Amino acid sequence: MYKDAMLSVRELGNWLVEAGRLKLRPLCVYGTDEIPQGAIPSYKIDRCIPKVAYTASLIEKTPPVYIEAGHKQCCGGGLVWMGFAEPHPKLKYFVTVGTPDFHGGAAEHLKATAELFDEQKQRAGKITPPGRYIVLAPYTDNIPSDAVRSVILFAGAEQIRNLCGLAQFRSSDPFFRTLVPAGSTCAMMITFPAGMAENAPKDSAYVGSTDPTGNLWLPHDLMIMGIPASVAWQMAADKDDSFIGKRNKLTYPDKRIEVNMKDIEHV
Repeated sequence: MYKDAMLSVRELGNWLVEAGRLKLRPLCVYGTDEIPQGAIPSYKIDRCIPKVAYTASLIEKTPPVYIEAGHKQCCGGGLVWMGFAEPHPKLKYFVTVGTPDFHGGAAEHLKATAELFDEQKQRAGKITPPGRYIVLAPYTDNIPSDAVRSVILFAGAEQIRNLCGLAQFRSSDPFFRTLVPAGSTCAMMITFPAGMAENAPKDSAYVGSTDPTGNLWLPHDLMIMGIPASVAWQMAADKDDSFIGKRNKLTYPDKRIEVNMKDIEHV
């Protein structure tokens, strides 16, 4: 974690809200072996873990939520990507091309072949939950700074563009500081940024999701950003020194240049 800034979790969230002009509240991801006071199981809201996260970010009265092994009311795939369950041997067919003897041949066509799904899971590596419970909580809760594994943000295109630039501000790596990964929405927003997947890059912020199964509930003009805690703290510390602080009018312009047919009349 970036220690020099010494921000509390609440301060971190406030800085990210300001930097990204966020309308929806950030969520913190952490692991614990005890259910936090006032927290409820995620399935009480919905079986889809990412939809629960969106609800918690959108509706401020939503309490912290937790996920644990054995929650049969949760999406089975979500529990797999949280590290709480092993995938059904034929899940690879359901998410790809289908097979007659599993869910009546239903298929999501997310990959060209079942073998590609297997290989993708292997390349992600072993998934290890950070505790008996995985908690998604608003940044306004009383969460110890060293407990936070990652932060989840929901934002529009311009906001995500700027936040990606902020994540890249103190890195010379042109390719891997921000990533758009393949896989489920819950893996993109929780598993990878929280460092739960063995082979997921630890210093990358993740943007997505490329999983279309969330399109039924995620507004078409929103994207998701999952940020490892160390990167989030660095972004907050860099806000004022970066283009967001130094060139705010350019970053979030009040007036925009309209591109139209007149721009090519002289060509």
